Amino acid sequence: MFEASISELAEGLRTGRWTSRSLTEEALRRIAEIDQSGPGLNAIAEVNPDALWIADALDRELQETGPRGPLHGLPVVVKDNISTAGKMHTTAGSVALADFYAPQDAEVVRRLKQAGAVILGKACLSEFAYWVARKRKMPSGFSSRSGQVVNPYDPQLDPSGSSSGSAVAVAAQLVPFSIGTETNGSLVSPARNNAVATIKPTVGLISRSGIIPISSMQDTAGPMGKTIADCAVVLDALWGKDELDPATLACPDHFDFAGALNRGVAGFRIGVLTFDDAPQDELENTILEQARQILIQQGAALVPVSLPQGRLNNLPVLEHEFKNGINAWLGSVRGCTAMRTLDDILAYNRRHAQTCLRYGQDLLESSNRTSGTLREADYLRQRLALTRQTRTEGIDRLLKEYQLDCLMTVKITGYAPIAGYPCAAVCAQSPDQGTPCSVLFLSTAWSEETLITAAHALETKLCARHAPIFQ
Repeated sequence: MFEASISELAEGLRTGRWTSRSLTEEALRRIAEIDQSGPGLNAIAEVNPDALWIADALDRELQETGPRGPLHGLPVVVKDNISTAGKMHTTAGSVALADFYAPQDAEVVRRLKQAGAVILGKACLSEFAYWVARKRKMPSGFSSRSGQVVNPYDPQLDPSGSSSGSAVAVAAQLVPFSIGTETNGSLVSPARNNAVATIKPTVGLISRSGIIPISSMQDTAGPMGKTIADCAVVLDALWGKDELDPATLACPDHFDFAGALNRGVAGFRIGVLTFDDAPQDELENTILEQARQILIQQGAALVPVSLPQGRLNNLPVLEHEFKNGINAWLGSVRGCTAMRTLDDILAYNRRHAQTCLRYGQDLLESSNRTSGTLREADYLRQRLALTRQTRTEGIDRLLKEYQLDCLMTVKITGYAPIAGYPCAAVCAQSPDQGTPCSVLFLSTAWSEETLITAAHALETKLCARHAPIFQ
């Protein structure tokens, strides 16, 4: 059922083929049979006890006044670092925050509810969005609260990124779409490894208020779906200004993401981006050439371009920004959890080491050694240098120098997340066919419509996604 597109599901609701309750019941059945038993994917951290009542209310509303929009009555899960008021916890996967009930919805959740979506549950994630431990190689998708997320195609394959549960929930057809977050690849990387699509928006397109942070400069929420078309429909419901998130105040006043799907790429100039320090393997070369030919056939001009580095070291600046962000967030919810500062989280983990410190907490500790004031000279110099490298000397330079609409690559790179620029990813090879691969489109700030047009034009010809098969 959930391999159907959002538009097909919306049409089925409108015509009475199914109801929001039946869709929600199907999601719960699949969680029981696929996620919590059977292959045991462990993508869902918690289920909303009110989900079926909410679905019933939306069914009545549909009968009486019609749909609010294409998301009306559809179940969705949101990553467990996104606040949900009510009867579900918000923990970022941390046992230290297992007592936390958010006093209000994150803005992204408020907009989902406003659009008529059923908040079915919370998706598992890499603890604190993969900001706990690196030295002992904490695996992607692991958290002390929920355990390990499992890739639906192969339990030995990395589910990848911190939004692993959000990606697996869509890939395994537990829900038609989900919401994840990204700081440094945590939408596009799990999208690749789980054969789904995503749009990592410009920082400021979607409000971050109510999301447990890593970096005020790089954090963003974003949709995950089977296709770019589904992601575009969801994005239309999520974007907009929010006074609680100053990054959104620069957001333009008009977008039509779903409308961008069928504009076509005739006349587009797309840079085929490679990196001097990360040559493509045979599979990546094959996929990139296939993508190039598909887009040329549709009227686009493809231009080879390169940058010296694909992966950039922004770890030191994120250490400073995490402490500043987590302490500010904990201060904003004081009284709702026993944790008041990062110091408290570290101390709690030490007291419960057997549960909380399976892989250590070196990233939390190194973050805590910073002042949290964001005034250190080295921090300021490094953040400004990274911004210049990724924007002025990176993406923007290539776009201007070669007169490009966007860039296309098969490499997951730090340029878009560090710059705060958008990136759209489509499945180019599903894990059941071999090594998973995505084609990524990136460009300058607020260029999501351009990326959606290009990604959709490619995706509809590739048809690379295959749903996982469970025994």
